[in-house]
Amino acid sequence: MRDVAQRFSAAADSYDAHSAAQRHAAQRLAEHLVRCRLPPRPRVLEIGCGTGHLTVLLAQQLPGAQILATDLAPPMVAACRRRLGNNPRLAFVAMDGSRPAVKGKFDLICGNLVAQWFDDLPAAFATLAALLAPSGVMLMSLPGEKTFCEWRAAHARHGLPPGTRKLPTRDDCLAALPPGENTLECEYWRDQYADGLAFLRSLRAIGADTPAAGHKPLAVGQLRRVLETLGVAPQLTYEFFLLIHQRK
Repeated sequence: MRDVAQRFSAAADSYDAHSAAQRHAAQRLAEHLVRCRLPPRPRVLEIGCGTGHLTVLLAQQLPGAQILATDLAPPMVAACRRRLGNNPRLAFVAMDGSRPAVKGKFDLICGNLVAQWFDDLPAAFATLAALLAPSGVMLMSLPGEKTFCEWRAAHARHGLPPGTRKLPTRDDCLAALPPGENTLECEYWRDQYADGLAFLRSLRAIGADTPAAGHKPLAVGQLRRVLETLGVAPQLTYEFFLLIHQRK
């Protein structure tokens, strides 16, 4: 996770200008809050707060909540604090969400497009679920295996490895959730880029360019062929999963 933390730390200043997908997913996750059976003053733990896309919505929709916003990258926590630090109901901590260094029970644990970075999804979910109060809810959005399918297809046409990290399937996600009342919702969303290089630069700008383990960068000629195959103004697909776990 050190490389992931370093890349997100370096992207704190450029994140907001390139995170349309993260904003969209945060909005969809927040829309689900009205269906959660939360107490009037819930205790909330947010994993992977980034610069605060979801944090802002949590504060708006849960006006009585005490919210602890956390992120693996300290500069991201600092950016979120700058955006919301005048709210006395918010606290901020830099920590690894898959190994949370917090105590107590939370009525809501949530994370927007963060769980895909966990090394061991079932173990991380089990650890987080253990921090839930009775009848507490865990909401996690993450990208599924069909995300960036156009990028992978452009590589496959030339017999080249895409270098993108392996993302979970629907079944992987459901199997990773601990026992309880579990559901999964899926949405497909597309973002358009000027060209393939703009797509790669946008991933770097938000810190999401950590490659698959062992991947070696393509040669210049190989990358050029992939970009030509992807074409001008490509639309890239995001498969968004929303995982809902309620503790019994």
